[in-house]
Amino acid sequence: MLLAHPASDTTPVSALRQPLFPSLPPHLRTLAFIDLETTGLDASRHEVLEVAVLRVDARSLQVLAEYEARVQPTRLADAHPEALAVCGYSDEEWQDALPLQEVLATVTPLLAGTLVAGHNTSFDWSFLVEGYRRTELTLPSVDYHRLDTASLAWPLLATGEVESLSLNALAKRFGLHRPTPHRAMADARCALEVARCLAVRMARGGHMERLLEESGGVS
Repeated sequence: MLLAHPASDTTPVSALRQPLFPSLPPHLRTLAFIDLETTGLDASRHEVLEVAVLRVDARSLQVLAEYEARVQPTRLADAHPEALAVCGYSDEEWQDALPLQEVLATVTPLLAGTLVAGHNTSFDWSFLVEGYRRTELTLPSVDYHRLDTASLAWPLLATGEVESLSLNALAKRFGLHRPTPHRAMADARCALEVARCLAVRMARGGHMERLLEESGGVS
């Protein structure tokens, strides 16, 4: 379902009301937080089972529109059993799933002109690229950068504040509740919440300054 989303707040964003980047170029003004659930880890062999996209204003980190859908698998024989178990796949749950081509056609305008974001973004993006290739749809024009919350959170790992860069570890560090992990929309929202928390912390100063102090600065 595609929804306009005037506001989605579980993390206060008052600290972000002033633009973090006063002169953002047009192609960086909108983010698209994505998350996919798949039948395995290999985009050339496995398939997309679920897609979620949050189109987000880059300055306020407010959600502008959202979409989520389950996708009909066509090659379950190639699926990894553990991947199916993790995302809760069953024939009954997926009986109303949509063809990949239909899902990607809806996703296209949400991605167009954005900076793609998420947690371990390269994994999800690789499946989208392969999906567009298989369906012979045109890949949306997006910025060549990627915003990855795992990379943004690296200073927390370097300073020992988290034990890993997993989404679960970061959610726990920031006190974020994850009622349904490994569901596409739930994980897309969690990645956005982590980004909000990191943006507030960066705006106030924090882990990077501590890291530089402990390491003796940048040479």
